[in-house]
Amino acid sequence: MSWIELKLDIPNNTLEQISATLFAYGCEGINVTDDGIIIYFTTHRWTDEVKIGLIGFIRHAVPGFSGKNIQIQSLADHDWNADWKKHFKPVKISTSVVIRPPWEEYHNNLVKTIITINPKMAFGTGHHESTKLIIIEMEKNIEPGMHVLDVGTGSGILAILAYKLGAESVLGIDNDMEALKNATENLELNAITTGVNIGYAELERVTPSDYDVVVANINKNILLRYASVFPDYLRQGGKLVLSGILRGDESTIIQKYRMHGFIVHKKNTMKDWLCLVLELKDKKEEKSDK
Repeated sequence: MSWIELKLDIPNNTLEQISATLFAYGCEGINVTDDGIIIYFTTHRWTDEVKIGLIGFIRHAVPGFSGKNIQIQSLADHDWNADWKKHFKPVKISTSVVIRPPWEEYHNNLVKTIITINPKMAFGTGHHESTKLIIIEMEKNIEPGMHVLDVGTGSGILAILAYKLGAESVLGIDNDMEALKNATENLELNAITTGVNIGYAELERVTPSDYDVVVANINKNILLRYASVFPDYLRQGGKLVLSGILRGDESTIIQKYRMHGFIVHKKNTMKDWLCLVLELKDKKEEKSDK
């Protein structure tokens, strides 16, 4: 996989105020050095739209920032796995869920669900607040026998969790082939051979179905775009669990989803991030408007 490296000549103490938005734009990793902040994007995610929006945001957030303060270069394939081994340790999400890399053992009889993830820079290792939030809410809303759709599956972490929580069937989709390769590997690491399917697709190309729960840990713009689409993939009364939302975008997201038959069932926050659990109340009305 090829990467884009951005070196930002800005004070390190500005990272806390901008990191949430960096990840919201699709940043896959951040490294703090003595010379500034380095951020990484896959070439797949680094579009002209993202570039313009991100640079504009940094200029607004960091006084004095200009084109002279940024260096952008392409990187060849890199052994990210070797780097992750230095830093990626087991992370406890709740009293019953732990995420661990394959090179770290974790033994605790009180932990019910242990998920093994080989990160390979796919988003979804359990360390980011948006992933922690959605895992916590999935524990509360997925029951044995349910059918679950994971949109933007990334490393496959949420699809794997849904299966381990007792879902009868899980479909995880993504439009990044490298992420899907990683997700497939992670299924094998968790000894999952049936019950979870991983596929390359945009949501609109997936056959509509009445899922019990749909989960999506993706960015604001895609969540807004899918507000009118998600009802086709949920039964009436089904739950939609959304994460990857900045707290400042709460009203925008909720207003959009209310237009398409959803009500707020619950919301949860962690630092700058928000997770929404929405319930589809008016499925028939939504379909009749199309």
